[in-house]
Amino acid sequence: MSVWSSKKECRSYFKSLCAQEFAQGLVQNQKQLSSYLREFMSTQSGEWGAYRALTQEANVDEVFQISHISWLFPRVKDQGNDSHLEFCRAIHFSQGSFGILEPDPNSPVVDHHHIQGLLIPGVAFNKDGHRLGKGKGYYDKALQHFSGLKVGVCFEFQISEQVLPVEEHDVRMDFLITDQGLIDCRRK
Repeated sequence: MSVWSSKKECRSYFKSLCAQEFAQGLVQNQKQLSSYLREFMSTQSGEWGAYRALTQEANVDEVFQISHISWLFPRVKDQGNDSHLEFCRAIHFSQGSFGILEPDPNSPVVDHHHIQGLLIPGVAFNKDGHRLGKGKGYYDKALQHFSGLKVGVCFEFQISEQVLPVEEHDVRMDFLITDQGLIDCRRK
């Protein structure tokens, strides 16, 4: 199996592919993905972190209607060289770093030990659960000491057949949910 020469090359390829696919519209794919995501989340409980999708990310908003789950959202805590994600209960959102909708500054932060799982976007994944993000490392930092379930959410075309370039600090997903179904990465 071939390997990408660098994260930069892999990220560039998948960003270009996402731009093409999203430009064509993914209405049916999004419906299928939402269905698999609802099915998975209906078996979960407690507090879960999720994200507000950017233009070229799989949208997870539909699961916020699942009432037996308390939803938390990431906010970038900017501390110079030590910027990281914190997860908050949000009633109101404001535009934060990189144009992402984040919990407003008054939203209470929840300790990551109380979070059962996270829905996590990415530029690309592979079936082993490796994830390639946008390159800032926010999720990798947040996941290093996280013991809950890590669920990558993407479209099937974002699954790389090639081995993704990984580094020591990269954290694997436990599951992937795509428009084609659920992938249990713990068995790989």
